[in-house]
Amino acid sequence: MSPDSPQGPHRPPHPLALALIGRLEGRSGACVLEIGSGAGRNTRALEGAGFRVCSLPVERPCAAALSTHALLHGTPSVLAFVLGEIADGLEPGAPLFGTFGSIRDARYGTGAAQEPHVYAPADGDEAGVAHVYFDEARLRRLLAPRFTIESMREVGVDDIAGRWAHPTAPLRGAVHWFVTARRTG
Repeated sequence: MSPDSPQGPHRPPHPLALALIGRLEGRSGACVLEIGSGAGRNTRALEGAGFRVCSLPVERPCAAALSTHALLHGTPSVLAFVLGEIADGLEPGAPLFGTFGSIRDARYGTGAAQEPHVYAPADGDEAGVAHVYFDEARLRRLLAPRFTIESMREVGVDDIAGRWAHPTAPLRGAVHWFVTARRTG
């Protein structure tokens, strides 16, 4: 596999990473809190744009946060805790760019039910890993205590996630919420 192939180590950054880079244009050196860096495609793009990439806990508040896959996993209560930690690591008004699972995802309702709207695949790359899925109202309620939503839209992500995220079983029918929100307070 070529290093520059969509599955290789130099695949393009996530669309939300590119949106964040555009939003912070002119703030070279600003800290970006990245939750779940994976193979580093977004980290490389953020650092290439002149930002410092940080993880929790942070020493001082960051200018923005990015999570393109970490907030797909867990339960609503775990995500509520993590979102509180993210908010605490951000400057007031700083944006969060994040992806969340949608109930329109083809995987919704499959695997072992762990609690309402939470399923863990029985096999494959993420066997046993809890995935949480949201409709719009539930996602808004999850974010409301610490964030004001600027935009949220459901996006088919088969080509965005692709084989690099799920090498043995590429996604088919994957749908994520792409959210941009601002830390309140």
